[in-house]
Amino acid sequence: MNISPTTYTALGDVISTNAEDVWRGISSKLESLKPSGVLELDLRAALMVDSVGLNVIVRTIKQTSQEGGTVRIIVGNKSVKKIFLFTRLNERAEIVGP
Repeated sequence: MNISPTTYTALGDVISTNAEDVWRGISSKLESLKPSGVLELDLRAALMVDSVGLNVIVRTIKQTSQEGGTVRIIVGNKSVKKIFLFTRLNERAEIVGP
């Protein structure tokens, strides 16, 4: 049986000025994540992810992993994808996008 992912959709960049709001939104999704579930981070609206934003994403991956789930990150911007590949997030989460 295919379980549909739990999705958090960012409305724009994931940067220091909104990182706490993004974390709160992700946390609420984590509460409803089923064991072995997939938490999907839809970052297609993000043109930029700074170091604080990366911290939120790493924290998300760690927390999801501790609860037995996995993370899929959907990106719509090649620069954001390059950041994820450069920081090796692709080794901890599935990265989908251009």
